[in-house]
This record gives sequence, structure tokens and C-alpha cells, in this order.
Amino acid sequence: MTAFLTADKARTVPTPIRLDPKAVLPLHAELYLLAHDDDTGALLINEQALAIGLAGALLLELSQKGYVAVGWVYDQFRLEWQQQPGRLTVRQPGPTGSAPLDAALDAVEQTVRAHRNEDQLRAWLRSFAAPDLFERVRGGLVAVGLLKRAERRRLGGLIRTETHLAVHYGYAIRARAHIRDAVMYFTQQGRTRRAAPDDECAALCGLIAALELAEFLYDGNLSTHDLTQWLWHVSTKHEHPTITAVVQAVDAGRGDLAVAAMG
Repeated sequence: MTAFLTADKARTVPTPIRLDPKAVLPLHAELYLLAHDDDTGALLINEQALAIGLAGALLLELSQKGYVAVGWVYDQFRLEWQQQPGRLTVRQPGPTGSAPLDAALDAVEQTVRAHRNEDQLRAWLRSFAAPDLFERVRGGLVAVGLLKRAERRRLGGLIRTETHLAVHYGYAIRARAHIRDAVMYFTQQGRTRRAAPDDECAALCGLIAALELAEFLYDGNLSTHDLTQWLWHVSTKHEHPTITAVVQAVDAGRGDLAVAAMG
């Protein structure tokens, strides 16, 4: 957990997650779980792509908690907020009470200072996801009690490797259920009593679509292509500008990785 700390900030003590499979997890924790196999802990997509998704999830958490404004700047002369796509503004300083959010907020502050005339959102995603973000998020989830270290044996036990598993299957099952309910809200509109998805669920749907994780949701009612399209639909129909901007930036960042890999 100390990897999330910076020298000029007070230490944030990790708060253990209440071991209740019905408990609401942070967005980045749900995304991490859905990007790994429940039984083996194996990563289902490219590690760099997941790091970009995790960075986007952390930024959305900062926005939801009021620490960062995405796509807005404050005009000190007119004393009003003005919309500027791609811009990041720190609305209040930390600490946030969360080590990964403290690190993300610190990185936003650095990006705002260093990239005044650029697309700060894309620049922040590239820089924050580039280091060992995946390992740091995993370490943080171990520290709060969501993940546990386990040993994986292959080839009749001849090869042993360390893996990380959720302490309870219920966390991932609950996240998938919320995604399924969000999709059904739109596919069965007028024929279901399900409530409209909230901000976190809409964001998770968008991130799952951007990272091409739909095939691992185990939904036999729709093809992977159709499910992905419905996940995009859930995210865009939610009409939350910050969610839309961050999800689109994550999608573009994953696309950049794919192009780089082909080159």
C-alpha cells in the first residue's frame, strides 16, 4: 500500500472492506474483479489496457467525490465555471481517505501544471497508467481485504505460481448482476420494473465495453457483439458528460495500445 503514498502527503491508512458480498465496492475494485477469472485469478485482458481502465475508474471516483472536475475550468475573472473538453481542474485538495485516490489526485495536480495547453485528460491517463498502476491497485485491494494471495498449480503440480483471488465470489457476481439489470432496463423498457442504472453502474458498463470485457460477463442471452453495443448504449444514454468523456478517453487509450502493438 505504501506504493500509493507520496513524500509530501500524510499516510492514508487503508480501511478494510466489510466482508459482505452485497457491499458496494469502489468502481476501480469492481472493474479489477471483472477483468480477472473468478476461479484462477488470471487476467483476462492485456495488463496495460486494464491499467488505463483502472486509471479512468479512479478519475471518475475523484469526480464523483467532488475532488476533480473533468471537462471544466473555473474562470477567476468571471467567477464562473466554463466547459472545456479535455481539461482537468482540482476542486479540492486531498487527502481523500483512500490511498489510490490520493495518488490519482496528486497525478492530476501534476498534469494540470505540466500540460496547460494540451488535452489534460488524455495526458493524465497516459502518464498515470504507464507506471506500475496495475500492481499498485492489486496491492491496495489486498491491503483492504478484498483480495487474498493464493498458489496456483499447473502441469500436475510441477509448476507453482502466485495468484490473487477475491475473498468472496459474491463481489463479482453482484457487479455482473447490476450490469445485467442495466442492460435489461433498456432492452426490456416498458416490460421491466428495474430501476435506471446509477452513475457507477453506467460508468462500469462503459469501461467494460471500452476494454472489450463483455465476453466474460457470462450472459448467454446476447452475443458478445450485441452485449457490447448495449453496454455502450447504457453508458451514453445515461447522459453524464464526465462519464462519457472519461470512457471515451479510456477507449482511445486502449486503441492507442493496439496500434502500438501492431507497429
